[in-house]
Amino acid sequence: MARRVRSQRHFMKVWIKRVLIGLVAVFFLVLLGIAVFLLTFDPNSYKARVQDEVFQRYQRTLNIEGDIALSVFPRLGLTVNKISLSEPNSDLVFASIDHARIAVAIWPLVSNRLVVDHIALDGFKAWLKRSPEGEFNFEDLIHATGSDAAVAQATEILAPPAKPLGIAEAQASDLVTGVPDERTDLQVDIAGLELRNSEVHYFDAKDGYDVRIVGVQLNTGRITFDQPFDVSLNGRLQGSLPATDAQIQGQAAVRIDPVKREYSAQRINVRMVGSVHPFQAESASLRGNLAYSAFSQHLNAGNLDFEMQGRIAGQTPVESLSLELTAPRLRVDPSRRELQVQDLAIRGSGDMPDGNALIELDAPRLLISPEKAEGETVLGTLKLEGESVLGVALEMTGLSGNALDLNLKELKVDGNLKQGDRLIQVDMSSPVRWNAINEQLGLTAIKGDVQINAPVLGDQGFEFPLIGSLAVDFLKSTLSSDMNAVLNGSQLSLKTRVDQLDKPVINLDLNAEELDFDKLFPPVQVAKSEESAKGGASENQSNEAVNEQANQGAAKGEPAKASEPAVIDLTFLNELNLTANAKIGRLAGRGFEASDVVAAVLAKQGRLDVTRLTGKLYDGSFTGKAGATVANEFSTQLNLSSVSVGPLMRAITGEERVTGTGNVSLRLSTQGETVRALPSALAGDAKIAVRDGAIKGIDLPRILGRASQAIKDLSGGTGPSLGISENLDDETTFTSLDADLRFAEGVGTLRKLAIQAPLLRITQGKPATIDVGKQVIDLVVNVRVVDTLRGQGAEQLAQLRGVTVPLRVNGPFNALNYGVEWKGIGEAAIKRVLEQGLESGLKSLLEGQTKPADGGAATAPEPAANDPVKNIGEALKGLIGR
Repeated sequence: MARRVRSQRHFMKVWIKRVLIGLVAVFFLVLLGIAVFLLTFDPNSYKARVQDEVFQRYQRTLNIEGDIALSVFPRLGLTVNKISLSEPNSDLVFASIDHARIAVAIWPLVSNRLVVDHIALDGFKAWLKRSPEGEFNFEDLIHATGSDAAVAQATEILAPPAKPLGIAEAQASDLVTGVPDERTDLQVDIAGLELRNSEVHYFDAKDGYDVRIVGVQLNTGRITFDQPFDVSLNGRLQGSLPATDAQIQGQAAVRIDPVKREYSAQRINVRMVGSVHPFQAESASLRGNLAYSAFSQHLNAGNLDFEMQGRIAGQTPVESLSLELTAPRLRVDPSRRELQVQDLAIRGSGDMPDGNALIELDAPRLLISPEKAEGETVLGTLKLEGESVLGVALEMTGLSGNALDLNLKELKVDGNLKQGDRLIQVDMSSPVRWNAINEQLGLTAIKGDVQINAPVLGDQGFEFPLIGSLAVDFLKSTLSSDMNAVLNGSQLSLKTRVDQLDKPVINLDLNAEELDFDKLFPPVQVAKSEESAKGGASENQSNEAVNEQANQGAAKGEPAKASEPAVIDLTFLNELNLTANAKIGRLAGRGFEASDVVAAVLAKQGRLDVTRLTGKLYDGSFTGKAGATVANEFSTQLNLSSVSVGPLMRAITGEERVTGTGNVSLRLSTQGETVRALPSALAGDAKIAVRDGAIKGIDLPRILGRASQAIKDLSGGTGPSLGISENLDDETTFTSLDADLRFAEGVGTLRKLAIQAPLLRITQGKPATIDVGKQVIDLVVNVRVVDTLRGQGAEQLAQLRGVTVPLRVNGPFNALNYGVEWKGIGEAAIKRVLEQGLESGLKSLLEGQTKPADGGAATAPEPAANDPVKNIGEALKGLIGR
């Protein structure tokens, strides 16, 4: 029995040895066969097949210019040069590689694992594009069939037998659909990826981006789908839309799951230096963790910290910019209507052209979900300090409801604006409701108070409370509001409706019992200069010196000094679509006052028109219309009927130079890029008809009476009586005044002037111009004495009966000169005076000093030897000139 057992053991040992020897022999034969196959395998023979397959599946041209080199030990690897892939059905290059090397570990293939040990790409370039419809030029490559083909072709090159090809196709199906194939559990690993001297271009025709990242150096750890791997990146971001030139470098642990389309980056540390218009960063950094799901658009951020120092360029630049954002926890999930915020804080500061700016926002805790909504008070602050000081505080409290029906107990806004000696304070609050199902937002009970303080308003200032509501319907794309206020006991209501919020169509309806702009927007008091405080020019300065200075300025055409012209920008009219109607019981501001004002305004397609304007004005009425265009063209047609001219002139010019009851017709237009340029381009007509009034500032009968008396005295051989005192309230009364003025390029020409006054008739002479651009007047009016046989003062004018005296008014608007043009007086009148003995009296007068009645001294000018007319004029100039 024992012998039998020993015999069986010996038999088994022998067969075990034989089996082992056989397996070793088979193994070496297999290795030998693999080695022979790899040594004789030519991967270049597959180039045409791969190119054809790519074109058949994607309609793209794959071009492999260089040879494919195969290595065996210690790793199975491929080296390829000069590869390019075209756009679909195009010769344009989508991506290209100068040099690529792919290394595959052999032994993992035995366990059904494809391990790409290392991928090194040198000179990789890609041109990514997005169409105006939002489609990317690489979407066909990530489609299911495209993924199958890409993986299948790569595997076919590395392992041509039929079995690996089927395994690769199964793995591709897993990557795209997420449903594993029961035939295989092949896993794909990339141990490392390296990019050198690479660049990626991105052009977005939909949103208008044109940027690229160049000089890319990228290295990764082992890349396995749905597993984190380390990534380091260094490159330069450049572009034209927006203008970009910045150096970027960063590291992160990245996880990619193409099946679920989930992406995350942990331990982010990215730094940037350079400009991304309008930002110019001296330093910018981002640290924290981010996770994003493309399916649900779910964003989850943790320990997020963003910092930036630099400046913002543009029309309103910000220097010394400092911006910081911290968010220990931030979760946004639109698919679940969920928002979660923990200790969110934003801080920003900078220097603006008008002063300093500061912004702060704190949200300690917010939770909004389909189940509930709760949170702590959110606070925000904005401060702008400069010539004006603006401060705005925002507070949100009482969050309740849920994501579908969100309620805010109170949204409160406090604001202060300080301009010069004017202070405006605004305090407003309202509950807020958001209905997510109907997409409706409502401020259901707005209440507030506006307080305006300024010296011109007295110690109490001006205060008006307001109440109202506002509703926005995003589904219907409409906004409506109804606001009511009390202004000094007068009611005001404003109703607003806006349709098509993406391109607003606005309708406004204003009703007010009284609207006083001096109280709503009181003028800012400017500190008076030392010279103004002392009363300006000395009261003892002679009128002749003042007039001489004014004449010199007028002769040089020098307008009054002004600040830099304000630029007119009406480009907003291109987008404005507005219909507005207003009814105002009393309208006042800056000295102007009207009542029962009705206005209709229409703005559309780059034009603003006041299509209807009516009301009562200074005991009369007015009708008219006006217009403005985006090209800074302005026009007006205005008719005033039975208006009290004096108060109207005072409101417009600040001086009551003409009084009476009149009708005014204006047809004017102008154009200019600045406010200062508008008067110089004024064109059109102005017609005036005034009855039973007066011209303030000059008493023509008195002046001519002095001339007549001087002639009478000289005719009798005696010196003229000069004891007539000046009266600042001088005026020339008239029964009718008719004027017709034509403007062209800012210069008005008086085409008609007809004034009928007691004892006088006044018409226009030459020159007769009013230059509103330079703000100067050069006007000659012919004054003729009539009806000296009757009427008060007729006896004083007897010497000038039937004589036309030219009176010249010239100089700047704010310093007009009046004088008699003696050379324009008819020669026959001068001869008549000479015949009455004026020559002898004038001779004695010119040889000596003539003393006025007030005791002052005046020296008559020396006469010309052979010019008696000039002698008379020089002698009388100081006597009757104003």
